[in-house]
Formats: sequence, structure tokens, C-alpha cells
Amino acid sequence: MRWLRGSSSDADGIPAGQPPRAGEDLDAAARDVLRRAVQFYPALPEAQRDRLHRLIAQFLVEKDFWGSQNLTVTFEMKVYIAAHACLMLLGLPRLGLYPTAREVIVFPSHFGESIECIAPDGRRIVIHDHFIGQTWRRGPVLLSWDHIDPASRGMMAGHNTIYHEFAHVLDLLDGEADGVPPLESADQLPGWQRVMRAEFESLVAADRAGRRSFLDPYGAQDPAEFFAVATEQFFEQPRRFQRLHRALYGQLRQFYKQDPAAWMVS
Repeated sequence: MRWLRGSSSDADGIPAGQPPRAGEDLDAAARDVLRRAVQFYPALPEAQRDRLHRLIAQFLVEKDFWGSQNLTVTFEMKVYIAAHACLMLLGLPRLGLYPTAREVIVFPSHFGESIECIAPDGRRIVIHDHFIGQTWRRGPVLLSWDHIDPASRGMMAGHNTIYHEFAHVLDLLDGEADGVPPLESADQLPGWQRVMRAEFESLVAADRAGRRSFLDPYGAQDPAEFFAVATEQFFEQPRRFQRLHRALYGQLRQFYKQDPAAWMVS
């Protein structure tokens, strides 16, 4: 799990998604939020904006948003979260609109629990198990607003917990959190495994040696976290990603059917 990121957890079996419905449009208030608050939106090609608008409109209708710890989830917060989650789906109509994630629960800041235990010498120790994001099979996506709020100092360059957690949702669509989302065809699997394995092992080696890396070392935990971390960088810093990890970028470009390095300002 992600102490200051996120993870997947619990339950079973994943149904196939239905393609997002056509014809839904986004109102003027939501478009104003996109222009003011969503960094990638001004650079998004016009041809893709219409599809993004329809996806966001449907997301806002289908998903339930809940605020935890007395947090009020505003319309602007909903649009902001939906915009990033839906950007990931622009080239993936075959996977539906996150059919297994029906709720988004937003916390004011990191969340989790504190566990008190007794050390061998009798001392009482409190262990803080805190997260900024979490994803459950067939369950909600949990997010810390403080770490995704564009006005917050909790945002870190190159990181976006919305991308991270919804990458877990995609990974889980085939029932396993294994770093292999539903690829378009079985023919793509050998190339995906070869590149992902090499890049994952490289990140693990860099993390163990204490070397700095472009990819977040949290991805060295396991292949599922590696896919989620790589997805963050693919949408957050695509040009640098493509330059430093060309083969990995190519695999994600083939899966998401998008090339953000061609249009996004990193």
C-alpha cells in the first residue's frame, strides 16, 4: 500500500465495462472549472476535448462523491477529479467508464489509522499507517484532497494521485492487481512483459542502491505499483518520460492509445 500514494485491496472478479454513452455534454460551469483549474486542458487538442467533455459529464452522473471527516466535496472538486480520471480513458472506449469504481471518497488530507503496540522492552509504540490514495476491488477510490488540490503545497511535480489510483482501477479490471491492465490483444502481452520487467528491475536496482531515478521509487514495490507510478509520469511529464524511457513510454502509448508528449506541456 502507498504511504503517501495508494494501493489496491480486497475482493474479487471484475465484469467487463460497457462503452461510455454518447451524447452527454458538459455544462458551462464545468467547462469554466476545466479552463481555470485543470493544467492540461488548454493544451488538449480540440478534437479530444469533445470526448473528454462527454466522459466527464457521464462520470459526474454515474459516480457518487463522498467527503470524509466533514469535508464538503464541491462541484469544482468533482470536475477536477473527473477530468484527470477521464483523460486516461480518451483512447479506451472498450474498457467503459471505470465500471467497478462507483464511488470516490475524498479526505481532507492523508488518512489511515494509528496502531498502538508494545515493544519487546515494554515500551508503547504508536505506528501511523497513512495514505494519500487507495483503491479497492469492486469498491471506492479514496483520495486525499490536500495532495491533489492544485492550490495546495501537497502537490508534487510529476505526481498525481488521481492518475495513480485510477491506473489501479484499470489494472484490476481483469481481476488481478499485477501491473498488466486489459491489453487490446494477447499479441501485445510479450512486449509489455519484456519492457515492464526490464524497467521494473532497473527501478528496483536503483532504489536499492540509493540512486535517483525519474520514476518514483515507490514503483519498486511491485509490478502493480510500477504500472500506477509509470501512468502518473506518462500523463504528468510525458516529454521527459519519452526521452528517458522510450520503450516504456511506447508501451503506455500503445495501451492508452494516446501520445501526450505530442501535445502536453510538461
